[in-house]
Amino acid sequence: MLPTLLYEALPLIYLSSGSVMLTIGQSTLTLAAAVLLFFAGAFIWIMRSENRRTDHRVGPAHKFIFLPETLYEFKPFFYLFIGLLLLRNEEFLIAGSLIIFWALVCEVRRSRHRQHQNRHEHKNPKLKTRMF
Repeated sequence: MLPTLLYEALPLIYLSSGSVMLTIGQSTLTLAAAVLLFFAGAFIWIMRSENRRTDHRVGPAHKFIFLPETLYEFKPFFYLFIGLLLLRNEEFLIAGSLIIFWALVCEVRRSRHRQHQNRHEHKNPKLKTRMF
């Protein structure tokens, strides 16, 4: 069994490792490993986020966007991936940075929307065991 601190940090470690390898990697094997690490981290992040949601979903949060739920959840990670690919080329540094910034803004807004202010009053027993 992994320690809780390491277990909670694994998706971020996978995303960070994949991002660094994606931006500085040169060989095809390194880039393939980077893509796998990046999307493994994104997939684990999304699974944990869905499992730990405390808000009540009445309908899809993206009413005006005609995307399947899976693609909607991966959208910030797709933006981050595209931004990292753009950072590989010096001509697109500003565009890549702006897309990465937008991906982070989307993820922060989404995580704030899905959490209640006072988690201890919520009747979900999973929340008592979480670190964050």
